[in-house]
Amino acid sequence: MWFRDDDGELVDALVDTMPGLAENGIVWVLTPKSGRGGSMEPSDVSDAAVTAGLAQTSSIGLAPDWTGTLLATAKAARSRR
Repeated sequence: MWFRDDDGELVDALVDTMPGLAENGIVWVLTPKSGRGGSMEPSDVSDAAVTAGLAQTSSIGLAPDWTGTLLATAKAARSRR
């Protein structure tokens, strides 16, 4: 899911993905890196994930301008450990 700070509420977007997500599913949230237009604080992504019932498992840099944050259902997060 591509998401920028001005796209609305991330928690709402994540909750909307939950019905179609498998019990052990994952969601990649792609956001602009810090200092780029529409960037978000990593803690905001993590907080939204927890509120939506997901867990943050990792983050990676994608291209010069984007960050990917891997969110997983509780079952998927446990299996990744």
